[in-house]
Amino acid sequence: MTESVWHKEIKDWGVAAEVTIGNRRADCILRCGKRAEVQAYPLARAEVAGREAHTDLWILDGRAAHAGDRLLVWDDSEFGTLFRWDRAWQGFAVAKRPVFLNVELEISTGHGRFLEVTGWAFDGYRALGSGRPHTASAIRSWMRYDIPLTGHSAVPR
Repeated sequence: MTESVWHKEIKDWGVAAEVTIGNRRADCILRCGKRAEVQAYPLARAEVAGREAHTDLWILDGRAAHAGDRLLVWDDSEFGTLFRWDRAWQGFAVAKRPVFLNVELEISTGHGRFLEVTGWAFDGYRALGSGRPHTASAIRSWMRYDIPLTGHSAVPR
């Protein structure tokens, strides 16, 4: 399968791409040493479970779902940032590793938003959950330079 422009862009945010680990590979390695799997399309449950043996986190492309109003993100005064993803990628119901949803990203400018999923539950075709929003710049800085993610943006050490 040919890589999308989005997939290549996100992989390039890490310090190394296509790193072999045993008989598998990680899409990219972050400065902190974490291995990221970058996904632009759904995977079956068995594939998600199998890939979790060689990855530390998932970065999922939710841009089309967000643009089509199938991935809604909002702030709630009592519960923080919440989301609802209709026709969610059901295979990720078995994911145990941290998940980052790319909600918006303009490749040409690098501006966009991500949601670090702090909890989610799958109910039929829908996923409901909570998360921490981050700018694309903060995610890129975390991946490339290990600048910690805190709240809505990265804070230098």
